[in-house]
Amino acid sequence: MRLFNKKNLNSNVNYNTDEIENNNRRAVCEKLENIPNVDAPVGWNRIEIAVGGLMYVGFSEVDTKKIICISSQGQSVINCETGEVNFCDENYDELELTAIAEELESEIIHIAGIGGGGLRHFSINGDILVSVAPQYPIEKIIFQPNYKSCFTQPEDCLCIYKGYEIRAYGFSKCGNYIVICDSADLIIFKRV
Repeated sequence: MRLFNKKNLNSNVNYNTDEIENNNRRAVCEKLENIPNVDAPVGWNRIEIAVGGLMYVGFSEVDTKKIICISSQGQSVINCETGEVNFCDENYDELELTAIAEELESEIIHIAGIGGGGLRHFSINGDILVSVAPQYPIEKIIFQPNYKSCFTQPEDCLCIYKGYEIRAYGFSKCGNYIVICDSADLIIFKRV
């Protein structure tokens, strides 16, 4: 039973919350569907790398242009500036959600992916990433620049990913790199 479906004793107004929720849902979905799809925001370049069976990724906190990627193909360190992939020995812990690689001088990297964890969804520049799925199972990653919101200022936002099975997404510590991973692809955006 809904609190507002019956007339309030002190009012002659009958609130139909189902109708209010449905109208709100339609308005939100319409806003999200009208956000333009782009390859990359202005001032960013996009690099796509095919990675079969992608499981986890994590940014280095020290060398912020480097990502650890763990997949069914093995473990690698990827340079976000060049897209260069260097395979290395597998050394990750799915319970602690951490990984290390010799190339990163044994820095403990926090990873995110199929077993949980998370990357930064905001940058020090005020850019924000949000995942939405108004037409589930299709998922979108919305780039919200300069503290904008896709719900209140959709005209200022951009859809930079549309697909299925997002494993992880987020910014590097410096805010100059974004990674979006699904089960088969790793997409890197670098600020130019």
